[in-house]
Amino acid sequence: MPLLPISSLAGKRIVTVEDESITQLQLRRALTLAGLIVVGQAKNGEEGVELILREKPDLATMDINMPVMDGLEATRQIMVQDETCVVILTSYNDEEHRHLAEEAHACGYALKPFTAQALLLALERSYAQHGCR
Repeated sequence: MPLLPISSLAGKRIVTVEDESITQLQLRRALTLAGLIVVGQAKNGEEGVELILREKPDLATMDINMPVMDGLEATRQIMVQDETCVVILTSYNDEEHRHLAEEAHACGYALKPFTAQALLLALERSYAQHGCR
């Protein structure tokens, strides 16, 4: 992985919610190298809701298709109780899923597979546009 400049989000706290272990590792590495602080990782939506509401991170990435509770429902539950900037990170590249993410009040939408640069750009844009925390 090429070295990236430190992100404008350096020092921000982030939670990743993703059921695939290899993707969790890739996320942690890319985010840490960019200067973000990964304060927790969850492998399903239910764990993600609990973790995000407890840790109160600045940002979160959220997969859609996960066991126990999907990421759209998890995002809805989080946004009712908190102002975390949740960015959907998914392989669903269609208008229906984008619309559902918007209805759940996600702050952004990014596609897998991702490059570290594309992920950081999506996070920076979402955080800036939505003024979360």
